[in-house]
Amino acid sequence: MKKRTAGRELFIIALVVAVLCITLGINGVWRSFERFDNSILTEKDTQLYSLMRSGDISLENSINAIQREAEIFLGRERLKAEIKNWKESGSTSSLKKYIKSNTLETNPIYADLVMNYNGKIVCTASGSKSYTPVTGSDANGMSLWKDDKNIYYMAWHQEAPGDITYDILIDLKRLYSMAIGRSNDREIMLLDASSVIAMVSGPDGPVIMETEAEADERLSNFRDFMVSCQKEGIADGISVDTEDDEGHSYTARMVALPSGSTVNGEFAMGILANYEEAIAPSRKAAEGILLYGGLAIVGVAGLLLLLVLMRRANAASSAELRVLKKKNEAMEEINQKMQALAHHQRLETIGTMTASIAHDFNNLLTPIMGYSIMTMEMLPADATDLQENLMEIYDASVKAKDIVTRLAELTKKGNEENFKEIDVDEVIRSALKVTLPAKPKEVEVKGNFNAEGEKIKADRTQISQLVMNIVLNAYDAMREEGGTLLVSTRVSGEEVVLRFKDNGCGMDTETMSRIFDPFYTTKESGKGTGLGLAIVAQIVETHGGKIYVDSEPGEGTEFRIYIPLAGAEMESLAWGPGGEGKFDTKRYSVNLIRKELARIQAEKEEEDAVQN
Repeated sequence: MKKRTAGRELFIIALVVAVLCITLGINGVWRSFERFDNSILTEKDTQLYSLMRSGDISLENSINAIQREAEIFLGRERLKAEIKNWKESGSTSSLKKYIKSNTLETNPIYADLVMNYNGKIVCTASGSKSYTPVTGSDANGMSLWKDDKNIYYMAWHQEAPGDITYDILIDLKRLYSMAIGRSNDREIMLLDASSVIAMVSGPDGPVIMETEAEADERLSNFRDFMVSCQKEGIADGISVDTEDDEGHSYTARMVALPSGSTVNGEFAMGILANYEEAIAPSRKAAEGILLYGGLAIVGVAGLLLLLVLMRRANAASSAELRVLKKKNEAMEEINQKMQALAHHQRLETIGTMTASIAHDFNNLLTPIMGYSIMTMEMLPADATDLQENLMEIYDASVKAKDIVTRLAELTKKGNEENFKEIDVDEVIRSALKVTLPAKPKEVEVKGNFNAEGEKIKADRTQISQLVMNIVLNAYDAMREEGGTLLVSTRVSGEEVVLRFKDNGCGMDTETMSRIFDPFYTTKESGKGTGLGLAIVAQIVETHGGKIYVDSEPGEGTEFRIYIPLAGAEMESLAWGPGGEGKFDTKRYSVNLIRKELARIQAEKEEEDAVQN
């Protein structure tokens, strides 16, 4: 009985918590939609203000353009001469004719030019004198006029010597059409600074209405809002319920800028837009997010349940997979060791062959070189062709002797008596100085040595040869286009890391997989033996180190060499990411990305420090 009571109480508590969570969730969703509506409203107002600013600038440019043209015409000497002639003769015929043909006629918003004397109209370009000022001139010399047909104009007042003034009349409808135009999705209203008239776009063009005149409810509300903002001198926005021309109700958004906040300074500006059309797509998207988000949560819950069931079912399969994986790793290790053994056997074969024939080759090459020099000395001075032929024989013999010597070096394991503790930074600096005569002018060498004072137990001559072989290869890679070689050192654990990075021509994957093979070269015939990097790999192996390479065509090449510090345990390794033997580019790339992220980050910071 007690268990049932406890279970019932637990159920009630769970039900209450569930109802509370649902209530809080619904309330949160409601508030989120309110915040969403407010953000959309703010964004909409920003867009409307931006549109008004664009029209505002167009109004300012149009008014300034006609003012500039008027100043040019009113300042002409011909006009002054005509005025002088009128005052002397009393006849205005010539003056009227000249004013009528003024250059302002080409401006689309020009309406008329009025000339006044002692406050009275003397003549106009159109011949009409039925104009009446409605407002006085403001600080910009602008005022509102109308004629006997009740047509309104904006007039720009200009003073002239001799009690003469001019008023340039601007056609307000054309001004509206040019600067504002017509839009199907919004209405733009202009209100003059004195709040006498308002202008909007109508079906047959711009419409000018007096602020006291009757209008339909939508325009009347819009106009009253504009007048209120103009009177208070504030920019504001409101939402109102209204109807369109077809009688459909909707929520409209009105925003207004008073004339004091506009660039043109003569008109207040306002926009009336359908707020529901702006918010409907976003609100629909939010509702969709809510709906589909809920479905996604249900789907995730179901997926988690399915994963739990599948995890139990796959436990046995996972164990079997681990066993197969271990077997595969063992087979791969065996295959790598076989590749390493095959590579060492090739080197031993070359070593055996070289050891047996090196002495004989040198015995054959020495007399060839000697007799070539002796014969050249015996030739007369004018036997240049024979001298060149003998010099070719001598050079070929020197190259052959160099190849035999480098083959012998390739197979040497190094004499342990020559292994001494050396300062790796000092050895690299010395080797770089030796290579400087071979450096192309377009190549720049930068160093960043951070292993100062650290010792490695090594053969100094072999380490110098290692550095020179890699550096000279980098020079050749950058000889055509130029570039930068970055040489750096650092200590990582019990190893010193030597890094050589150039931005030369780079290598493809196939080339990288063979660069440590003896006699493999990408250079032109006669310009390389293909032994330089093979010797580098042999030196690294002799010193218990590791060598990595990364390269892409057109992106440059990077060598990274790890050599144990003096006193650290030396491993007998070949070259490759794990000392597996023949270099494997794909394994190295995976190793570099997944197992040496920390090292790469450190090297990037090191390179940035050098660049800066």
